[in-house]
Amino acid sequence: MDLDLTTGRKRRGLKRAAAETFSVEALSTSAAVIPFHLPLLLVTMLGDGQLMAETREGLQRGFTNLSVLSLIYAVMVGEKAKCERNPSLKSNGPTALEFLYTAVSYPFSIVLSVPIYVSFLLFGAPAGPLTALTFYLASHVSLIVFFPLLNVYKLTDKNAKKTWWSLLTFQLENWKLNQMYCASVGGLVGCWLGVIPIPLDWDRDWQDWPITLLIGAYLGAFIGAVASYFYGRYVLWKFRRNT
Repeated sequence: MDLDLTTGRKRRGLKRAAAETFSVEALSTSAAVIPFHLPLLLVTMLGDGQLMAETREGLQRGFTNLSVLSLIYAVMVGEKAKCERNPSLKSNGPTALEFLYTAVSYPFSIVLSVPIYVSFLLFGAPAGPLTALTFYLASHVSLIVFFPLLNVYKLTDKNAKKTWWSLLTFQLENWKLNQMYCASVGGLVGCWLGVIPIPLDWDRDWQDWPITLLIGAYLGAFIGAVASYFYGRYVLWKFRRNT
């Protein structure tokens, strides 16, 4: 459904050439794809105090927990995407090939932490003794940003190249209605904003590198998905009111 995001009305008269009509398909707005596991994991990491006391061990433990819950979340969003693209298909759960794809996309997401790590260094992240912490941060961010997207917009899809070019270059129509994309962008923006408290002269344990960036990434992804959800509800309400 092509909606005018200002009025909530269905757009008309938008006949364009096939080469110009490609757009990235988004999952329908749903509370089911909100990454509730992220704030829960964050509370767990901060609650036991290990992240502040032993940051490296806290990041390692948190990454293990994130990996397990992200695998479950990836299967769930992958199933939702499959059912929406084939409404007549009655799904009995992911097939063996779909499980295999999810399993392979997990280490691929970890590999993508390398360009994220390099980006952190280019933006001024500390190296030296803190190199390991920076890479752990990149691994967390990579799982949050890329792993769910890889299971919705699979690399085996017909238009995977066009889709991922649009995703990576921020060229999405109606991007505000794409919860998965908003969660990923929110994770990146939150991580970027998380650097703000570090130089403040408060001398708090939670200001140590890279705790605030980690918090920002987790909260940013969650807030991005929630904001997209409520925006989708708002647009749908306006559409129904105007029809």
